Amino acid sequence: MSTKQISINLLGSQDLEHTPWGRIISWATTYGRYIMITTEIVVLLAFISRFSLDRKLTDLTEEVTQKQAIIEANSTLEQDIKSLQSNLTSIKKLLTNQNLPVDIVTSMETLLPSDVYLTSFELSATKLSLDAIAGSTQEFSQFLANAQATKLLHNVVLGDINRNPQVGIEFHLTADTSITQPTPQK
Repeated sequence: MSTKQISINLLGSQDLEHTPWGRIISWATTYGRYIMITTEIVVLLAFISRFSLDRKLTDLTEEVTQKQAIIEANSTLEQDIKSLQSNLTSIKKLLTNQNLPVDIVTSMETLLPSDVYLTSFELSATKLSLDAIAGSTQEFSQFLANAQATKLLHNVVLGDINRNPQVGIEFHLTADTSITQPTPQK
C-alpha cells in the first residue's frame, strides 16, 4: 500500500501573486533576503572596524603620553639652553662694545685743543657729559667743531656757557655716544 503525500499550502499559489499582500510577501522573500544579508555585512564591518579604530586610538594615546613625558623631561634642558643663549647674547654685546669707552677717551684726547681743559668727564653706555674750560673763543669753537665732526658723538648739545675773565669760557657739553663696529663673523 502506498501512501499519498499530502501537501498543504496555506497561502494559495495562484491568488497570491495577484494580491497586494501577495506581492509584498513575494518581494520580502526574494529581495528582502538580499537587503538583510547586505545589512548584516555592513554591521559586521562596522563592528570589526570598531576594534581597529579602538586599537589606533589606544596607540595614539600611548604615543602622545610618551611624547609628553619626553617633553617634560627635556623642559629643564630647554630652559638651560635658553638661559645660556641669553647669556651668550649678553657676552657678545659686551665684547662688541668693550672698546667704546677707550675709543671715546682716546678720541676726546685728540679733539681737545691745547688751551681747553676738562673739569669733569662722565661716560655711560649711551651718554657723554663733560664740563670744560676754554682759554679763548677760538679754542672753544675749535673744540665744538671737532666734537660735532667726530663719528663717536651724536646729538652734541652745548649748555651753561659762562665767560669768566680769570679762567676763560666755562661750558657744559652732552652727547650721545655710539660707534659702528663690524659684527663678529661666526
